[in-house]
Amino acid sequence: MNLLKEKLREVLSSDNTRDPIEPLEQLLDRIIMELRPLRIIITRSLAERKFVRGLSDIDILVITDYEPGDKRFILTSVRDVDVEITVISTHELEKALQENREFYVNTLRQGIIVFTVETASYN
Repeated sequence: MNLLKEKLREVLSSDNTRDPIEPLEQLLDRIIMELRPLRIIITRSLAERKFVRGLSDIDILVITDYEPGDKRFILTSVRDVDVEITVISTHELEKALQENREFYVNTLRQGIIVFTVETASYN
């Protein structure tokens, strides 16, 4: 099983998060093919195991080696759960970390990496 599927199954292992595994996998597979990221990190409530069905959303950080342009924020949903995807370049991320921007600092400290370029199988 690849890192993406293995990590998603680990992160979404509770009863109230198990059903979005397959559609989230499909969404992330599309993100990987379209954006060719260096890394994808699940963050905030899901990564911290504080996810509450009906209240929480799924937050994802996608790191690229290029400026994301108009694909900087992607809002969608899987099953009945909102998904917020933030796309940032490595250069922008470095700047955000220097500025001690909380979302990025916490994501790198507490987030769960579900995809990294070392595990990529781009076609």
